[in-house]
Amino acid sequence: MKNKWIVLTVIIVIIVSNLPIVSTVLMDKIDRNHFKYANADASFTIIQPFDILRPWMNEDVVWRFNENQRPRAENREIFRLYQINPLCFWRWRYYLLVSISFRYKSWKDIEPNRTPLVPDNMWQQF
Repeated sequence: MKNKWIVLTVIIVIIVSNLPIVSTVLMDKIDRNHFKYANADASFTIIQPFDILRPWMNEDVVWRFNENQRPRAENREIFRLYQINPLCFWRWRYYLLVSISFRYKSWKDIEPNRTPLVPDNMWQQF
């Protein structure tokens, strides 16, 4: 009987932590600055902001560049710079809806090819 309560409690915590508003607030508080993205030459870098009123990452949100600021075609793929950790159960919803859309690439692989950081460039956050 005690084991059933423990299992039930764990399941409820996982479900509640992945509800839309709850998961967004949790990730804002716990994972701020964790979800980083960049293209191959780091001319585009972004840290996913978590706000209930802001959309999560997707290719449509990313490439709202005007033609002058768009990187060359070979640098338009966006990579996630974080690995998926299944033990962080409050992130499961984000992983399933967003993370699987982006291939993983280590920052160590991207940084040597980086274009110079331009602090005024609204497309380079780090």
